[in-house]
Amino acid sequence: MPDNARPAYFTVHSLIHLRAAMKAGAVSGRPIVALSAPGASAFAGAGWFAALAEEGAAEYPEVALTAILDCRDRSGDVLAALKIGLSHVIFTGSTSAAKRLAEVAAQTGASVLTTRPEAFDLLDAQDPGYRAQIWCETAQ
Repeated sequence: MPDNARPAYFTVHSLIHLRAAMKAGAVSGRPIVALSAPGASAFAGAGWFAALAEEGAAEYPEVALTAILDCRDRSGDVLAALKIGLSHVIFTGSTSAAKRLAEVAAQTGASVLTTRPEAFDLLDAQDPGYRAQIWCETAQ
């Protein structure tokens, strides 16, 4: 698979971060996977993350975006995310709960990840746009 066909993974904390990742994806030709902060469903909410992803996708329609909300062990947050149409969530709670949630998610074509993928975290980047571009150019 060519390097630019592999997604670049980013942890995003704001629209500024997502825009930086999406612009880097547009320049490099790479798809973008945007993960929320760990456990963001508890403090930011599924609605916020869905709106963030919607805005990023609208601003950069040429970039394939996969948005993944991290719900940690909060099964209710997973259900809320699925209810509003998010199609990718992370759940790190019990195996039995993860299995049940995955069954619910599968009914709508959504997926539940039980481990968080590695991603470049833009939280402390002084210049998120520059850092995102470098990551897209160098990440395997």
